[in-house]
Amino acid sequence: MIHMSSSSDLTPILKDWQWQSGVFGVRTLSGHDGRLLLQVRLELGIIQMEADGRPDGNASGGFGSVLDRVRSHAATPGGARLDAQDASDLGGEILLYRQRAMACAVLELWPRVRRDALHNIEILDVLWARGPDNTQRGRNELWRANEIKMHARAEVAMALAAGRKVEAGLAIDRALESLEKSFQRAGAAKEFERAIETQYLRGLRESLTLKLPASQRLELERRMLIAIGCENFELAAILRDELRQMGPTL
Repeated sequence: MIHMSSSSDLTPILKDWQWQSGVFGVRTLSGHDGRLLLQVRLELGIIQMEADGRPDGNASGGFGSVLDRVRSHAATPGGARLDAQDASDLGGEILLYRQRAMACAVLELWPRVRRDALHNIEILDVLWARGPDNTQRGRNELWRANEIKMHARAEVAMALAAGRKVEAGLAIDRALESLEKSFQRAGAAKEFERAIETQYLRGLRESLTLKLPASQRLELERRMLIAIGCENFELAAILRDELRQMGPTL
């Protein structure tokens, strides 16, 4: 058994940041060397992640990530096909980057959300092209839906922040097209229409078509977009109905 000193006790930190049921608690802080860190509050503790590089801060065989390591091996003889360990390591890395992307989305750090979603999409490209087992390749492909959704969510948020509403709509259209192709490639084409990612993107697309000249309309749209972003589709539907009841704009 490893016994630590009382200075390692996390109780003061946990008491200072109380866990709240139903709330995804996330915050940023600076490390001892000034680097940006992310913390997520769980019921039983706190998860800390690096804001840049691999979320857990661990190198992978001297590389910044498993993806970087696998890419380097692809150029060596015999590196065309992934072995089971590389495939497993890549799958684990997807989960790390996905958790960080979710935390960044709560903080509205959209460029970082896009970065991590793209990282995972690249991993899935590698797993599809070089995975060791065809059955597993199909299962991995189904993970792509969440990454497409997160990437689109970031693209839309950044476009809207810059006042480029048309660009936001095009980002959603591209995401829906990629999503449908992904389900088809995974042999699950029938799942596309009822997938939660499809419904999310279509709801987001519909919200962009609403005409909102008045401040009240703008506030309703803002709340609806937040509800969709949190996947609270029931609230989003209520807000959408309120907008429709206001009638057409003048």
